[in-house]
Amino acid sequence: MEIRGNVNAAAESTTSRGIRRGSSAFSDPLPVLPETAKHLLLAAKRILATHGMDALTLNGVSTVSGENKAMIAYYFGNKAGLVAAVLDSVIHDEYAAWQSRMTDIDPRRRRDQLIEEMRRMADASEEFRVFFEMLPYVLRDDALRARLALLYRWYWGAKLEWLGSADGAEALGDPDLLGLSQLLSAVIDGLAMQAAVDPSIDLANPFRIFARMLEAAIDPTGSVAGKRS
Repeated sequence: MEIRGNVNAAAESTTSRGIRRGSSAFSDPLPVLPETAKHLLLAAKRILATHGMDALTLNGVSTVSGENKAMIAYYFGNKAGLVAAVLDSVIHDEYAAWQSRMTDIDPRRRRDQLIEEMRRMADASEEFRVFFEMLPYVLRDDALRARLALLYRWYWGAKLEWLGSADGAEALGDPDLLGLSQLLSAVIDGLAMQAAVDPSIDLANPFRIFARMLEAAIDPTGSVAGKRS
């Protein structure tokens, strides 16, 4: 199955219906979706989690959601627009709760809380199953791959804001901070993949070791160390 189409163009066509999928600003689509669109998006995620990408058809989404197939085009433009919304949602669904726990935290607790949130992310098995199912197809589609690249960059900036940066996007201009944010994301993704392969893996052990490694980058007050002058 191939996914075609200009994701951003299809997504932009839905702006008047309240589904803003901009090219560089991201938010979890679920809270702002009308109920019908929400049913479609959740149905797509269930299909991906249980049956894989090959099973993600417009007819299948319509059947699982109980909504008319024409509503997919109405709310998401086309299948590529639906896939883009799922991609956004997978990354954002769990992030919102974690972000609230990292906001206004005691700086002395920031490093430990960051490790805890990273471990929770890696343990989000259903969201990562959806992500891993989508990934090969996303990588083969230029528009979806570009969107994922933007999502990752946003994700890196969000990590730096968790560490106290006022503006995560601006902080990515520092090579050391960029590298740190990329490493944090790589640890989450890599351990989530290992846990998906073998659910019996105890992630406490690698995160315990990683916490020790992180001490070199984040001092006890929660400030990021080693920035370039």
